[in-house]
Amino acid sequence: MQLYNDENQLPHKALFLAISKGSQEAFRQFFYIYEKRIYGFLYKMLRSHEEVEELLQVVFVKIWENRTAIDPDLSPDAYVFQIAKNCALDVLRQKARRLLLEKQLLNISKGDEKDEIPLIHEDLKKYVDSLLANIPQRRREIFKLRYEQELSYKEIAKQLSISENTVDTQIRRTLNYLRERLGKELWAVTLPLITFFSILEI
Repeated sequence: MQLYNDENQLPHKALFLAISKGSQEAFRQFFYIYEKRIYGFLYKMLRSHEEVEELLQVVFVKIWENRTAIDPDLSPDAYVFQIAKNCALDVLRQKARRLLLEKQLLNISKGDEKDEIPLIHEDLKKYVDSLLANIPQRRREIFKLRYEQELSYKEIAKQLSISENTVDTQIRRTLNYLRERLGKELWAVTLPLITFFSILEI
């Protein structure tokens, strides 16, 4: 049965009830109704079509995965937009953490002469270099272009003939890797690195 014609559309709350009972057809109709609205809502928050396209799928996957917990008495609009808002806020928080971490790494890579504890920076750089030696060469190259040569994402993308999105993805993966490794192996690092570890755990 084709559910997308206006005369065949179920009321939104009826869709909610059908989805909660596992109806894939109701979910397809729900997606059809809300896709463009949620896309526009997410774009106002993220201002990135690539991020919105990815996150849009996450929003509807969450709705489907949590279908058995849906309260049919809730407003479908309120429910779906709250999920979208929460997902977008998670992305924005991750961006903020990543930007702060990037700033700290850039400061460390510069080796500020006014720093009162340059040896800590040197120890940290050596340790980070040892961790970076274990990641794929291309990812390491992108990371070093960013933090040693301080190139922008656009400059890196142009130099390596790849997209800025690829640069962003590879840097994000490297930062996540460093967080994980420093978390698990802090005991093997010199005591002063605790300061940097606290930055990674923001």
